[in-house]
Amino acid sequence: MAQPHSTPKPIFTALPSSSPILAFITFLCVSGLYIVYHPTSNTSTTPNRNTPTTTTLFLTSSNNYTISSYLRDLTLHPHLAGTKASLETVKYVENHFKGLNLETHNVEFEALLSYPGEISLDVYLSDGVVRKLELSELGYSGRVVVPYHAYSPSGSVFGKVVFVNYGREEDYRVLEALGVNVSGCVAIVRKGEVFRGGVVVRGSENGIVAVLIYGDGDRFNGVERGTVMKGLGDPLTPGWGGVEGGEKLGWEENEVKKRFPKIPSMPISAENAEIILGSLEGVEVPYEWRVTLHSKVGGVGAGPTLVNFTYQEQKKVVKIHNVFAVIRGWEELDRYVLLGNHRDAWTYGAVDPNSGTAALLDIARRYALLTRSGWAPRRTIVLCSWDAEEFGMVGNSRCSLY
Repeated sequence: MAQPHSTPKPIFTALPSSSPILAFITFLCVSGLYIVYHPTSNTSTTPNRNTPTTTTLFLTSSNNYTISSYLRDLTLHPHLAGTKASLETVKYVENHFKGLNLETHNVEFEALLSYPGEISLDVYLSDGVVRKLELSELGYSGRVVVPYHAYSPSGSVFGKVVFVNYGREEDYRVLEALGVNVSGCVAIVRKGEVFRGGVVVRGSENGIVAVLIYGDGDRFNGVERGTVMKGLGDPLTPGWGGVEGGEKLGWEENEVKKRFPKIPSMPISAENAEIILGSLEGVEVPYEWRVTLHSKVGGVGAGPTLVNFTYQEQKKVVKIHNVFAVIRGWEELDRYVLLGNHRDAWTYGAVDPNSGTAALLDIARRYALLTRSGWAPRRTIVLCSWDAEEFGMVGNSRCSLY
């Protein structure tokens, strides 16, 4: 029996017309691609990048007058780290950064620093004359800290003087070959060749009881102060950045004490050194030493000249300050370009460090000019003013370890 005829069903069912939707999507895609590849100043949010104009502005806006004014303000007073005068330089740098509308941070933390107490040096000459040496520079007594070695231990010694050239191990071997017994003697050495802290440690290892260091050939009575601590950073937080309430070692722990020399030392002027060196007798100074020696030395000793040397150290935990100005990068803001200099000084610090600090402040001023024009660096720039560098890069190390 035949089936009734039926209309076949289509395999693909027709959908409503999508022409308006497709046209709208196409418009969005084309518009988006055009914006990506043809940005305009009205739609871009990227800050100005380096251009010949910004480079020229940065280079030509330097001003010797402003740099000299910064230098004068920073060096009005001696500003040893941890002192009231040093705190004034902290405020000066911080206010300068803030006045330029730069993002500014003043990071305060505590560190163990070393200051001089009682110091005396008496010379007993072979003719019976006793000379009490003036240790402060001429004209600066009471105005700047007396010449000293930071972290030198306290001590009082009385003994014969021996000249040990630069205080190197090879210099002690030369004296040994000449038959000079240095045990129990006070060594006088000229600075150079070896870090002063290493000179003191090497002297201790060879039986020396104290070390006096002078600048050979210095034509003025200035004296180079410095640290004799082994290593860098706050001795109470060796190897890690100290934070408020964080872990710190005790003063008497071996990890701390091993960073300090076992015998006292101090720097003296070339003028005072001449008094001692010229009075020494004994074996003639070796030719290898004499060819570069400016000082008049009677002999290597030991003796007959004796010295009575007393040094009293004062360790203190003080607050120091690192000051930063931050200019955020527009692309790699978590990558940093650091430009810095320390701020503290043994005395006035006109050359070291504030010639550099004055330049840093002027660089900050010029960066501020660029940021006002809409410029931003690709990476974040951090301008750093570190504290307590003279004591062994205490502020610098804290910044890098934190």
